Amino acid sequence: MTLFKHQPLTTRPQLPLFSQLSNEIDRFFGPGFPMNSRSSDLLTDVWQPSADIERQDNRYIIRADIPGVDPKNINVSMDNGNLVIEGKRESKTEDKRENYYRLERSYGSFYRSFNLPDAQDAKKIEAHCHNGVLEVIVPTLVAEKHKRIEVKVD
Repeated sequence: MTLFKHQPLTTRPQLPLFSQLSNEIDRFFGPGFPMNSRSSDLLTDVWQPSADIERQDNRYIIRADIPGVDPKNINVSMDNGNLVIEGKRESKTEDKRENYYRLERSYGSFYRSFNLPDAQDAKKIEAHCHNGVLEVIVPTLVAEKHKRIEVKVD
């Protein structure tokens, strides 16, 4: 038998009530209890792919993590200097054990927008998807690094 110090829900007001209840169920039944598993995404969860932006001399490289998303369900567009990545994600989790069977399905959309004011013509943008990572290459305007402006005297 495991002993633990009981902390009433009212002593932790910084957590939302559902999170507190979920933590209590974890403590009582253990984190592996099937009805309280956090390994799947619920429909109520908001999901946005994590993204990295790298600026090189003449381009931006945006990498977004989109595991399990079919590349056919991804749209990449450029509108007034904003790169938009959006799509649909579908997942299915099935867990069969001796005493129970659980099947969860979740569907949802995601949307990310990146402001790239010095992006060039949208026709030159490339997008590739490999091993759950979307890579978008956006060429930038080539600007002079430093230019001295002469001040004229009138």
